[in-house]
Formats: sequence, C-alpha cells, structure tokens
Amino acid sequence: MILELYTMGFWTFALIGIYLKETTEKPFLARTIVKMIPAFLAVAFIFFGGSSGFFYTVLILSLFLCGLGDIGMEYNILPGLGMFLLAHFAFTGDFLYHSIVLGISPMYLTVFALCFAVMMVYVVFYHRHLKTSSHTIPPGMLRAVDFYAVLISLTMSTSLLLWLTSGAVLGFVPFIGGCIFVASDSLVGIREFHHSFKHQWLLIMTTYYLAIFLLSLAGVLYAF
Repeated sequence: MILELYTMGFWTFALIGIYLKETTEKPFLARTIVKMIPAFLAVAFIFFGGSSGFFYTVLILSLFLCGLGDIGMEYNILPGLGMFLLAHFAFTGDFLYHSIVLGISPMYLTVFALCFAVMMVYVVFYHRHLKTSSHTIPPGMLRAVDFYAVLISLTMSTSLLLWLTSGAVLGFVPFIGGCIFVASDSLVGIREFHHSFKHQWLLIMTTYYLAIFLLSLAGVLYAF
C-alpha cells in the first residue's frame, strides 16, 4: 500500500513541477517547493518503509541531496551542481560498498569495468560536443561538468554491479534509473552550455524524476 501511495504522490507533484518548469521562465517560491517535493517524498518512502541499516541511510542521504540540488538549480547552477555531485558520491559509495560486501566475482567486475569504459568514451564525446558551443564556457566550469559526468557514470556503473552481485530479480530497476539520470543531466549540460531546444524542460524534468523514482525503489528491491 505504501508503494502505491508513494507512486501516486511522487508523480502528482512531479507532473505539476514539470508543467510549472515548462510554462514559466523565472523561478518563484511555489515552483521551487513543488519541484523539490518528489525527492523528499522518496526520502520519506524509504525512511518509513520499514527497512533500516547503512544501505538505506545512505540512499536516503543521496535522495535528500537531490532535493537540495533541485532547490539550488532553480537559482544558480553551481550550488545545484554541488548538491548533485554529493548525491552521486553517496549513490556510488553505497552501491559499491554493498557490492564488495556481497562479493564481486571476476566476471561481474569485468562487466562493471566495460560499462564504465563505455561511459568514459561517452564523456569524451560529450565534452567535445559542449566545446563546439558558440558560447564561451569557462575552463573551470567545463572541468566541473566533466567530473560530474564521470561521477554520474559511476552511479550508473555501480548500480549495475550491485544488481549483478546481489542477484536481485528486479535489481535492473535502479540501474535503469542510473542510465536515465545520465540522459537527463546530459540534456541539462546541453541546455546550459550549448543550445536551447524545444520542450527542453519537459524532457529534462521527466527523465530526472523518472531516474530518482527508479533509484528510490532500491529501498524496497534490496534487502541488507
């Protein structure tokens, strides 16, 4: 029952947030509040879901930082990016630590390494694409974006590793969330540093909310 209520509440506020972001140019308090609610509902879902332990605590922290990132991104990309950086440090550490605890076989480690290697190739091409922008991107900002891209790639790759090492039947769900997070934040980078595009916020916010929703389900799909 709690999952059904969570899903309903999450997507109700997510859809309102997407609509407000797509139809209003300047940030305002009500939009900021609505925009951050889904991430905090994800926190509440795991906190009150009955599970406890290190895995769930760090997962809660990760999603809480995403909520703070939602607030920051409304007003300035730097604090928003900083909060999401911390969130992905937490996601990566959580997934990697528990993969190690479960025991990583050489085959699963190879799959993880291949996944991360593919993502590093993607980061290189993404970097080159951003550099073709007609806008001048400060070198420091571009390095920060590259670092963030590497870190979110680790979130995705370690979510795959945890799925493999745990053997959880539905462990692919958070992994898909990690993949979609990469897509969402790639769109943010293109929008911020390269060019605007049609229905940009609809695409960015829909993929972002889907990503954190799927990642939050790790709280019920894994048992530690």
